Amino acid sequence: MVDTRFSVSIQIMMTLAAHNDELVNSELLSKVLKTNPTFVRKLVSNLVSANLITSFRGKGGGIKIATDPSNISLREIYCASTQEKTLVKVHKKPVSKTCSVSCCINDVLQSVVSGIEQSTHKYLEGKTLNDLMSQVK
Repeated sequence: MVDTRFSVSIQIMMTLAAHNDELVNSELLSKVLKTNPTFVRKLVSNLVSANLITSFRGKGGGIKIATDPSNISLREIYCASTQEKTLVKVHKKPVSKTCSVSCCINDVLQSVVSGIEQSTHKYLEGKTLNDLMSQVK
């Protein structure tokens, strides 16, 4: 199954950045995103917990971006939206002691997975929300 939490969180953040200091509600976001309001609220909750957006309750409440988009790295959004879930996991199949590959596959794959994660985090750290906003026409 493909995980869309990061990409939807990016669109939420970009939508909030486009609205500057205006309050936006989750109903509007779910319509713009054409997705389930409960899914949007869960992502918004994670982004609030990460201090990337600010939530205002009550009548006339809503959410807005917490800081300038140039101060928000894509890594921060990634970590908030996925809770540091890894992109790739090493399988947990039983080891066949008669196979040399089977005996070492977990160690071999773990180094690959670690490299993927480190590269991804480094790339995302070098990109800001503002970088993406500069591409909006």
